[in-house]
Amino acid sequence: MSSKSEDDDDPVMRSSTERYDRVGVTFRWPQILASASSIFFGFLLNIAVNPPSYFAFFDNVILLAALYAVTVATAMFILPVIFHASHYRKLDVERFLLRNKQYVLIGIFCVMLAMYLGLGLAFSSKLLNLVAYSLPSLPFIFIFFEFFRHRHE
Repeated sequence: MSSKSEDDDDPVMRSSTERYDRVGVTFRWPQILASASSIFFGFLLNIAVNPPSYFAFFDNVILLAALYAVTVATAMFILPVIFHASHYRKLDVERFLLRNKQYVLIGIFCVMLAMYLGLGLAFSSKLLNLVAYSLPSLPFIFIFFEFFRHRHE
């Protein structure tokens, strides 16, 4: 077993890219999520710019809240890239991985909020508001229970 100082002197260990591979892998999730949330943003923006004639004030407020949530989500998915670029020379991989996870979780929460509001908005054109904003919560309740069920295993 080699000591830490021997590893520092070993050219193979010094040139190891394992820690940077971990950083590269953590960029994949935010890339995919940023792309998807950007497309979702485009759909919501199109509806906000050209709202249907039956939209009431409440519908417009919900639409703007969904648009704002997906904007925050997209920004959260882009933040790991900004953090990496600003701390590249003195990159602490463990700190970066923790920050990346925080940004992605905030972004996922915001996308889920925007999806809930978007579904509620779509249902509100056909159903009563109470029912229209209750039905979209079912998929998220399922996700919540599945998350905690698997977390305790």
